[in-house]
Amino acid sequence: MIGNTLVLQVPAKINLSLDITGRRADGYHTLSSVFQTVSVYDTLTLTKTGAETPFSLTCNVDGIPCDERNLVAKAAVALLGESPCGVSIHLEKQIPSQAGMGGGSADCAAALLGIRKLLALPVTDEMLHAMAVKLGADVPFFLVGGTVLAQGIGDVLTPLAPISQRILVIAKGNEGISTPVAYKQIDALTEPLPTYTENVLAHLGCDDLFSFCGNAFDAVADNEEIRLIRRIMRQHGANPVLSGSGAAVFCGMSDLASAQACVEELASAGVPFAMVSHTTSCGVKGL
Repeated sequence: MIGNTLVLQVPAKINLSLDITGRRADGYHTLSSVFQTVSVYDTLTLTKTGAETPFSLTCNVDGIPCDERNLVAKAAVALLGESPCGVSIHLEKQIPSQAGMGGGSADCAAALLGIRKLLALPVTDEMLHAMAVKLGADVPFFLVGGTVLAQGIGDVLTPLAPISQRILVIAKGNEGISTPVAYKQIDALTEPLPTYTENVLAHLGCDDLFSFCGNAFDAVADNEEIRLIRRIMRQHGANPVLSGSGAAVFCGMSDLASAQACVEELASAGVPFAMVSHTTSCGVKGL
C-alpha cells in the first residue's frame, strides 16, 4: 500500500475436477470440486477518499456494470452499509467473463480484503468469510486461493497441500455459457454423470495429474468454439477440461514450448482468448 492507494492482483481459478453431488431444497446444487488458482489476474486499484465521498467503481472493459449489480459494489455495501463511502475502486479485467474462471467472485473477494485493509476496518477473517458466503458461492475460495477442496455449494473449503507449479493452456471463445442454463441442462440428463474428484485428489502430486482431471459440465457444454478448442488441445496430446460451467477450457502441458505451440495454433484458428498460464499457490497479491 502506498499512501491512500492499494493495488491488488486477484487470480482466476480453474476446476481440476467438478462433480455434481446433489441439489438442495433451495435450488442450489452441491458439488465436490478441486479449485486451483492460476496466473490470470484482474487488478483492483483501491483509493481512500473522503469519509463523506460516495463509493465509486470504474472498469476498463465496456459492458461490465459498475453499479450495484457488480459484486465489487456489493462487497462495499456488505462492509460499509447501504450507502458506502470512503473508497473508490478501478477494476482492470483480464479474466474473461462467462468463462467459469470465477472473475466476478475473485474481484468481490479482493474488494472485501482490500477495503478492510485500506480503511482498517475491525472485521475478522470469520466475519469476512460469512460475508463472502452471502455474496456468492465461489467468493470464499478467493479469500484463500491455492489448491482447495470445495464442497457444499462451494462454501465448505478444505485447503490442500499446494501442488508444484504446472504449465497450462487456457482458452475461451467469444461465446459465454450461462451457469443457470448449464445447471438446467445437467438436471435434464437421465444418465448418471461421471465423477473425477476422488481420482484428482489421489493424483495431485503426480506428473500425470491432468490426465485425471474432468468436469461434469463437459457432458453439456458443447458449442462450435469449445469443440474447436478441445480438438486443438487433443492434437497437442493434452486432455481438455472445462472450467466451472464454461466456457473456458484448460489443459496441462509438459513444457513451455509445447504450451506456446498450442496457444499459437489456437490463436491462428481465431480463438480470441488463448494463453499460457500456470498454477499458483496463493490468492490475492498485494495485501
